Amino acid sequence: MFRKTNRADAIAIAMFLLVVVGVGWAQADSGSSAQDGLPPAETGQKPNPAPPSDQINQPSAHELNPPIVGIDVPALQPPGAETRSFLIPGAQISQSVEANEGNPGSGSSINGVSRGWGTLSLEKLWRRYQLALDYLGGAAYYSNRPVGLSSLQLLDVDQHILWSRGQFAIRDSFSYLPEGNFGAGSFGGSGALGSIGGLAGGLAGLGILGPGQFASFGEQPRITNVTIADVTQYLTPRSSISGVGSYGFVHFTGDNNNIGLINSHQIVGQVAYDYLLNRRDQIAILYAYQAFQFPSLTGSTLPPANFVGSSFSTNLVNVLFGRRISGRMEFVAGGGPQFVHIDSSEQGSENRVTFSGRASLRYQIKKSQLALTFFRYNTNGSGIFAGATTNVVRFVVSHPLSERWVANVDVGYSHNSRILTLPGQTAQSFGYVYAGGSLYRQLGRQLSGFISFQFSNVNPNGSLCMTGFSCSYTSQREVGLIGLDWHPHPIRID
Repeated sequence: MFRKTNRADAIAIAMFLLVVVGVGWAQADSGSSAQDGLPPAETGQKPNPAPPSDQINQPSAHELNPPIVGIDVPALQPPGAETRSFLIPGAQISQSVEANEGNPGSGSSINGVSRGWGTLSLEKLWRRYQLALDYLGGAAYYSNRPVGLSSLQLLDVDQHILWSRGQFAIRDSFSYLPEGNFGAGSFGGSGALGSIGGLAGGLAGLGILGPGQFASFGEQPRITNVTIADVTQYLTPRSSISGVGSYGFVHFTGDNNNIGLINSHQIVGQVAYDYLLNRRDQIAILYAYQAFQFPSLTGSTLPPANFVGSSFSTNLVNVLFGRRISGRMEFVAGGGPQFVHIDSSEQGSENRVTFSGRASLRYQIKKSQLALTFFRYNTNGSGIFAGATTNVVRFVVSHPLSERWVANVDVGYSHNSRILTLPGQTAQSFGYVYAGGSLYRQLGRQLSGFISFQFSNVNPNGSLCMTGFSCSYTSQREVGLIGLDWHPHPIRID
């Protein structure tokens, strides 16, 4: 028996916003430019690696227009004449004042959190190989906890192997953080991310491929990892095929709010065909398969018998259209049906048909950048549900106010509708929203100071707690933060 879910209104609103914001931004005055090194707007994904300098002549059409179904997001500017290997260190310290941080539903509280971390980015280019490595290591000290120190660890590794008409890439993204990565609450909010925004938000930005965490309820430490292998082969200068396989997992190491967090494993396979209509426009069709398993609950030695082994799978087909204007704009939109098969002793065997898809707009005028993204896919449920149909919208803009000041705005929203039924959970869905802004000021050639503020809220339509848990959580949180960001110029290692 199939059941249809109508999301036409939500999709129409998202598409309308994409068009309105893009037109409005194109008409806006770009203002004065900022100095190099200030933090740009982040989309949560890495730019497409540029080819080594000994391979660059005149960029071909497919170099300027890589497949729109690919994982790599191309730079809005075309490849430069020189591309070199480099090493970039960095560091940041900050102090925040947070209302309702990690408070288990027992009333409001105000606490301080001190954070500090160092970063190291490496990009090494050979004639046919490219290696990119990004690492962040540090800690956060929470003043309101008996054991107040929490580790912050992130590691991304990308290895590309190139040939004349294609590439193969193997990637791994690991994190150990006290909170989810959507809105980056582990770092005091998205406004504190600066130049590491893509690294901290990478898992959230993978959409269908990665175990994204699209809600946070205070401190809930977790280990998250995803490994991806993908290959792209050009059949002609206009057409290409690609294949992607990924495995990801989320393992919660603590549950300070006693909700009953759900560990998950995720396997994804995807194949796609992309065709370049002209130098600016592309179409693509993709098929993807997702399989989700939920092995255990955190904080419970005896999970409900009808939960262990529960799983579901998804088959989906999307048709996409993309348009790129080099140096200024990229727009991608499309969707299609997704077929869900549930296998659970609680619900039995069940089939559903829903809609899946994505849309994105990136725009750049000189130093100003804008990104607006939307996607609707099945996810692991962010540890709150055993699987969810998740709608995510995110808007990011960075605009220079003067030669030394840059303003950033980051707003995100996720709506999660549960897929598997668990005993005691009455909520059919929950929403998570965050909205933040920051001001960066260049203090010297390598040092910036910044202030930021972020608001977040969780809104379930019932109890999120399973049988045997007390179901206490914080629904609203405000964070004010001040800090220093050290970002030296790249060190050449050719």
